[in-house]
Amino acid sequence: FALSGFLITGSLWDSCDERDVLRNFYVRRVLRIFPLYYAVVLIALIASVARGTRLAELSPVLLYAGFLQNLPGLVTTALQPISPLPLFHLWSLAVEEQFYILWPALVLFSGTRSRAFNLSLWIVALSELFRILTHLPIVPPEFAATLDPSLLTHAGTLALGAALALAWRGPQWQLVERWAVTAFWSGLVLYLLASWRSGSFYLSPYPQFTIGLLGVGIASTAIIPIAMRAGRLRNILSSPPLRFLGRISYGFYVLHIFVEPMIDVLGEHLAHATFGAKYQLARFLVAFPLTVLLASLSYFFFEQPILAYKRRFPMHSPLPPAQRTS
Repeated sequence: FALSGFLITGSLWDSCDERDVLRNFYVRRVLRIFPLYYAVVLIALIASVARGTRLAELSPVLLYAGFLQNLPGLVTTALQPISPLPLFHLWSLAVEEQFYILWPALVLFSGTRSRAFNLSLWIVALSELFRILTHLPIVPPEFAATLDPSLLTHAGTLALGAALALAWRGPQWQLVERWAVTAFWSGLVLYLLASWRSGSFYLSPYPQFTIGLLGVGIASTAIIPIAMRAGRLRNILSSPPLRFLGRISYGFYVLHIFVEPMIDVLGEHLAHATFGAKYQLARFLVAFPLTVLLASLSYFFFEQPILAYKRRFPMHSPLPPAQRTS
């Protein structure tokens, strides 16, 4: 979310004076997100019908078609295991799409970079306040859990990335450069403190949801300017294997849970077990290369031909040439 907010906001701001900027933005997002997303939703739907699910019972899968799976009141329905191919991890793409609907207009109509920057910081604060209020003792835990994947919950991390992009284009960047490492370690400490207090590394218990998630957002945002600095870390992150993984990362994300049933079966076959360290190691040894293979095939034979149409809807890159080539 931090990286998405950073890249999207940078591209929008640098293209704000261009003709048809909103049209180009939305068409480019559709070309990037929709084809593979709807392909897996369709496959999950077909698998549900093939398993004998009646048409009247397909609403959990159909929610994904409208990016509604993260809305309060619909989360429980969306999580029902109607399809043998899981889709629950796609909640974050619903957050992204809802962000894409609202944020471009807010950025472009802010008028000045300073106003857009301040708006980003206000959203960070409001998102944190929302997480605190929704997890007060007076709020039923069952209801609070349905808010975990909502846009308001994660808007703060998106806005932190947006603020970073706007700071890069203004006088705040010197402060960012000076305090980036401190911010990274501070965010990490917040997360670890919340982990210790809640007794879990998961971001769902109350201290994690309010303090840990903020810490993760700060650390995730801070590592972006750290990684952009010339030096060893940037050289490592610019290595060909990691650049390749970055290129196929969207397909990797969409497919890694989607093919989990296949991974479970293969891992069980290799380990001759269904639990324990040997089974988990076998699953990993199957999951990583298999997901890389499927994501590579998806990128080169399905996504890339569609992405070629983005050239017809130009927008400025969120990074200067020196960063783009490294």
